[in-house]
Amino acid sequence: MKSLPFVVLLFAGLCSAMAQVPAPLAPPTDNNAIPSVPEAQVQPVVQKIVERTTVVERPTKNMSREERRAYKVHRFAERIDSLVQSRDYVFWPNSMQEIRGGAIQMIYNEYFYFGFFIDHAEIHLPTERGASQFIEVLNFDSMNIRNYQASPIQAGWNVHFQIVDGAKCYVADFIISTVTGEAILNLLAPDVSMRYVGSILGHMRDFKPMQ
Repeated sequence: MKSLPFVVLLFAGLCSAMAQVPAPLAPPTDNNAIPSVPEAQVQPVVQKIVERTTVVERPTKNMSREERRAYKVHRFAERIDSLVQSRDYVFWPNSMQEIRGGAIQMIYNEYFYFGFFIDHAEIHLPTERGASQFIEVLNFDSMNIRNYQASPIQAGWNVHFQIVDGAKCYVADFIISTVTGEAILNLLAPDVSMRYVGSILGHMRDFKPMQ
């Protein structure tokens, strides 16, 4: 009998040794098993990004009078732009008028205002019908703001949106001047339409009531 080649004997020995190694244990297939390390639930973070005009203060010491006046006008317009774009400001009226032929009534009560903020609106305004008959004071807050649009116009802004309070829907239309700072609010309510004239400020704390 002829001897087998050395290579064949070596291969046969390796196969025999591998056959004796136990197979690795399979992982359990129990679907109800609790893993040793629970998987973390990652919640996406949604952040509102508000674009605002940056108001840069420049030294005016070396400016001429004409340059200083022009710079103040430009800086005032930038501040109005920044307020409108922030969607966080308060409208303070000084007069009101029913849109359909009403007489202009002055507002001396400093606590009437229209607050427009990022997530809600605060409406505290008087209304009237006729020459001097006050019929209602709008006094409500709402987090339901719809169809917001802010469009730049010549020397100012037109801001238009809807406010829902229960079953009532109010339409607010602002015309805001970046030259004079005057703000006109046309407020269309379900039973009356009013026009208010005033100005806007950045926040409630910026307004100081008369002593």
